[in-house]
Amino acid sequence: MRNIISTICILAVLLTGCSTRQPQYRIGVSQCLDDAWRQKMNYEMERELLLHPDMTLSRRIAYGSNALQCAQIDSFIRERVDLLIVSPNEAEQVQPAVTRAYRAGIPVIVADRRVPGDEWTAFIGGDNYKVGRLMAQWVMEKWKTAQQTAQRSNSPKRGTASRPFVVLEVAGLPGSTPATLRHKGMMEGLEEAMGDSLEAKVEVQSVMGRWYKENAYEAVSAYLETHPLPDVIVAHNDLMAIGAAEAAGGVPIMGVDGIHPGLQAIVDGKIECSATYSSRGDMIIDAAARILHKESYVRDTVLETALVDITAAKPMLKQDEAITRDLETLHIVQTQSESKWKQLQFDRFMLILSVVFFLTLFIITLGYVFIKQRRMQTEIKHDIIPQLENMQEAIQLSKRDEAFAERLRQVVDDYLTDPNLNVEFLGGKLQLSRTQLFRRVKAVAGKGPLDYIRERRLLRADELLRTTDMTIQQVALELCFSSPGYFTKCYKEYFGHLPSAR
Repeated sequence: MRNIISTICILAVLLTGCSTRQPQYRIGVSQCLDDAWRQKMNYEMERELLLHPDMTLSRRIAYGSNALQCAQIDSFIRERVDLLIVSPNEAEQVQPAVTRAYRAGIPVIVADRRVPGDEWTAFIGGDNYKVGRLMAQWVMEKWKTAQQTAQRSNSPKRGTASRPFVVLEVAGLPGSTPATLRHKGMMEGLEEAMGDSLEAKVEVQSVMGRWYKENAYEAVSAYLETHPLPDVIVAHNDLMAIGAAEAAGGVPIMGVDGIHPGLQAIVDGKIECSATYSSRGDMIIDAAARILHKESYVRDTVLETALVDITAAKPMLKQDEAITRDLETLHIVQTQSESKWKQLQFDRFMLILSVVFFLTLFIITLGYVFIKQRRMQTEIKHDIIPQLENMQEAIQLSKRDEAFAERLRQVVDDYLTDPNLNVEFLGGKLQLSRTQLFRRVKAVAGKGPLDYIRERRLLRADELLRTTDMTIQQVALELCFSSPGYFTKCYKEYFGHLPSAR
């Protein structure tokens, strides 16, 4: 009898232990800050982690301190995490700690900011120098527009020795890698565009916004107490751009990141544009899974960046809201799954108590748990897991639509003055059949290809009428409208008033 009881207890413990889901890999995450951009990255990582139940995250935040971040990385090394994800504050200062982790045999994924050397496993991040070049490109466009406006009005030209074109730069943390590289890219881009006479034409002044909206508002407000309004403002992220807009309303402002707050600010007219700077936490977790599972992975991934204006911000904002709704649904599914697993573990615990204290009821209780376990496993297999896969597929489709919308806009804008720009021509450029083109354009723009082309031409026409000396007839012919009368009709239908040349 004693042997039978011992055997039953051992079986119950084994059944309980073997069926419990326990993560096999612990991943340490060292974040330099806790701003909106990194919160988005964290959310993307947690979302992707749903597809990898064998991994768990342990996250620590350095709050802009190099010393604290190095200490946190060293603590991860002592804890022997299976993999380390590091988003450095200042790359050169954090690099020794990254090297120590790598030499300790811990795979290291460097995110966002590249550290010197090659003692890391993978890098996934944007090109901050290229972001700075985009800032310079946008500033030069504004400078040229100011020159044209001054010529038409016979007013003193901004961008001369007597009246420089003032650019107010709202930078991030002093010494941080993105702030340094973005400033460098902008200055070198301006120098190349202006040549030796840069200082006589463009004057760049800087304040520190320290990555946050409130700090940027205070810095710009303090600047305006002793300086006139600048001609343009470039901020190193969207939150600082919004803070600058609240302090200096009416000044053209460019931000960086292209995430929800920035897109909404563009649509609301608070800022003019933003440079996309993807966080891609999902890609980071996917790379971590590949490394831990000894699968192939890309060692060096540089994410693309592009300028987002009002025409691109609206569809991107809609897609972002759709993704947010999908993620909320995904979170509900995750909560349901975790709740079911907790319930299952509780039932197993009750089984053990039943074996120890109520041996006579053991067989009935064991049968009950087995039946319930089988039902739950069937429900998870046929209901919850397919929901997770469907949500992930929907998120990927939204990202592909975003990329297609940007490509569509680029192609149409490149050929606005080409009379051959039609459905067949556009389909050829995008390598889509007529049916595919109608379906894809309708999905991302809410209208057919011809209506989309006409809308882009009308927006360009409005810009030419506002910023150049071209007549209505010249603009109509330039943008391939069949006649000035037809152009006027289309313009009034779209904008609600007749066109007027300046």
